[in-house]
Amino acid sequence: MSIKNALAKRFIVNKISNSLTGDIRDLKKLVDLSGKFTVEPSVQNFINSLGSAIEEDRAFARLFLRIGKALSPSYRKKIVRNLIYNQFIYGSKKRADLSTNDNWIPSLFVMSPTMRCNLHCTGCYAGLYTKDGDLPESEVDRILGEARDLGIYFVVISGGEPYIRKDMLFRMFKKYSDMFFLTYTNGTFLDADAAKKLAKFGNVAAAISVEGYEEETDNRRGKGVYRKILKAMENLKREGVLFGISVTYTKYNIDVITDDKFIEYFMDKGAIFGWYFMFMPVGKDPILDLVPTPEQRVYTGKRVTALREKYPMFLADFWNDGPAAGGCLAGGRQYLHILNSGNVEPCVFAHFSADNIKGKTLMEVANSPFFKAIRQRFPYNDEGNLKRPCMIIDNPEVLRDVVDEYHVSPGHTHSESIVHDPEVIKWVNNYAEEFKRLVDSEWEKEINDPNNRWYKEGLEYKRLFRFRKNSENSGNNGNGNGSIKKTEKREKEKVLV
Repeated sequence: MSIKNALAKRFIVNKISNSLTGDIRDLKKLVDLSGKFTVEPSVQNFINSLGSAIEEDRAFARLFLRIGKALSPSYRKKIVRNLIYNQFIYGSKKRADLSTNDNWIPSLFVMSPTMRCNLHCTGCYAGLYTKDGDLPESEVDRILGEARDLGIYFVVISGGEPYIRKDMLFRMFKKYSDMFFLTYTNGTFLDADAAKKLAKFGNVAAAISVEGYEEETDNRRGKGVYRKILKAMENLKREGVLFGISVTYTKYNIDVITDDKFIEYFMDKGAIFGWYFMFMPVGKDPILDLVPTPEQRVYTGKRVTALREKYPMFLADFWNDGPAAGGCLAGGRQYLHILNSGNVEPCVFAHFSADNIKGKTLMEVANSPFFKAIRQRFPYNDEGNLKRPCMIIDNPEVLRDVVDEYHVSPGHTHSESIVHDPEVIKWVNNYAEEFKRLVDSEWEKEINDPNNRWYKEGLEYKRLFRFRKNSENSGNNGNGNGSIKKTEKREKEKVLV
């Protein structure tokens, strides 16, 4: 990093850190700071949203006041330095400079160093993977080093239960102190000592899985697990560690997990964020009865939005918030999943791999023909409808086509059921058609609104189609919106510090 950039980093990190004190006057300084540097559009959208939220006293602004009060000054500074500056400012520029359509760098990745777990949760998306063998620490170390060199400073650690390998993880968190890690965990290993160490590192957040309250959580995860979760939250809150909840919503717990009292309860426990994941039909004889109906899914999306607008807690629904995330992130477009075996999957729910990270670089596996084929089909439908973003359940023909075309290996026994089992195919097709009927007309209104982020004549909408086959050669982005080569070059040049 040049001296100029190092000084800019120090200035930005100090200014932002000093704005997160829990005082509204200090928070306003963060928005005022945004004019002093240029970032990618998504980050600028975030800053603009924060500015308007402060002016209107909305929950989004109050969330950052909560963060300022809940976290220690040293922890806040680590978040600002590693996540905001390294990942979203410096890292985004580096990734943009190094990326081409043929050698694309994702923004992040999920790594599951182990698939071992001390629980046996009903319908676990990872339950059918082999538990034999962990990803060696030397491989984990190498992958993280390569990621940092490519400008990736944010890594998600999942599993299995990642904290089964607590000692190895702690060594990595310490070594890669300029990166930020989000860990998905059942919480049972987060004792007082672990919480103290995470607080000391300052670069780790925990997303703790819950299904609702004690009855719902213990029914799926085992008797007594809920009480251990509450103890883990107590430990993390006491040490000022950033944590939140990870909620799997099914056909049967939606009323519980979308109720105001649910959010109020876990806010009181110290949770800063909440991730909502729809139950997905994976593996042998997938439990289709647990998948929310299309109508329930729409309802959940509306409820999460309402809760997000009301409460100072960062809430996201990873299917219904497709427009906020810019659509599906899979296939290396934004992220990929590295398994304990080294196999690399397009996402944590698409259990197919064409590559293994052992003996290959992160750049190589991110740009396999299989992943490129997925990206070339993005956003998976000609309408570019980000309200139905998923290639598994919303646009199922996409996953079937790429799996068959590239003869990729199933991640575990029966993972191919989602693309080859006639009964499952019929069910998924019906689901996708019904969901399309519910959301296409709404999306059509949004993309025809010049004030909408995804206005069809705008640059962001056109960029959705950047990977479509022959888009640059034909001078067309796959949806009649013309060449984007020059505009993308201009966008790269704008992402400067």
